[in-house]
Amino acid sequence: MLKIDLNGLISTVAASTAAIVAIVSGLLFSRLLSLSSEKNGILRRLNELKADIDLRREQFLEISDWLLWDDAKDFINEHAYEIIMNGTNFEELVNTEEYPYRSTDELRPFIQKLIDVKEDFHKIIEEINEGDEFADNFNDFYQNTKLRYSDRRFYYETLFKLFDTEIMKGSSTYGYLNTYLPDVSLPTSNEYRTKKSERDRLEGEIKNIEYQIDVQKKSLINYEKPDGLWSGLLVIIYSCTVGVIWPVTLLPYPSNIFDDYLTKWVVLGWFISALFALFSYLAWSTYRLTRK
Repeated sequence: MLKIDLNGLISTVAASTAAIVAIVSGLLFSRLLSLSSEKNGILRRLNELKADIDLRREQFLEISDWLLWDDAKDFINEHAYEIIMNGTNFEELVNTEEYPYRSTDELRPFIQKLIDVKEDFHKIIEEINEGDEFADNFNDFYQNTKLRYSDRRFYYETLFKLFDTEIMKGSSTYGYLNTYLPDVSLPTSNEYRTKKSERDRLEGEIKNIEYQIDVQKKSLINYEKPDGLWSGLLVIIYSCTVGVIWPVTLLPYPSNIFDDYLTKWVVLGWFISALFALFSYLAWSTYRLTRK
């Protein structure tokens, strides 16, 4: 049996493999840090965009509610007589092709509040007919009368104007003026135009932010499944096992136990396979990087 001192060879193989693995591991670790940093940057950007869009949506809803309320008031002012005195179904009065371009579903909550206030106003008028004095102006009426819906000033004022107009016409019974002409204020004020422009601007910004969020989410998917990291980790584990851990277990190399010639080629074969795995991984990573 050929006797060879393999301690130097085994030590060299283990040290060389460990050095190469350290270099590849450093590159892999550097890439992990880079990916982690970029992913955290995307997550921070996503959080900023979500906070921004939440603020924009809140502002958009606030302005939209203001515009809807303003349009509802104009609709009530224009059709109060038909709704209150003729009992006309407000849905018959809605024309979405004319101002205020509002649907019945949008106006229904406001009309229902008007009907509720009407019932309370009836009771108040009945008490007045029994002897109480009717207020000269709405402010006195609103402040001195016990109202069931004290937060619905506009609705009470609308009904008060109807009733007050009838008194001026000399009616002695509770029933409304047949020729009531409402005070209709179309939305030509600077405030309405400003609010509408602001709403349109916010709507555009919301769509833009939604697009940015979609782009960031798509980018995040690529970072959740990075190319080559797991394969690189497997190559490092393999190289460490066959090029470092197994050779080290042979040290100090015993005499007169193994076939030294066969052991030499086994050690070199594992070393070469580890080098092949490492450089194949580097070549594959370089190819994918340059191809993209």
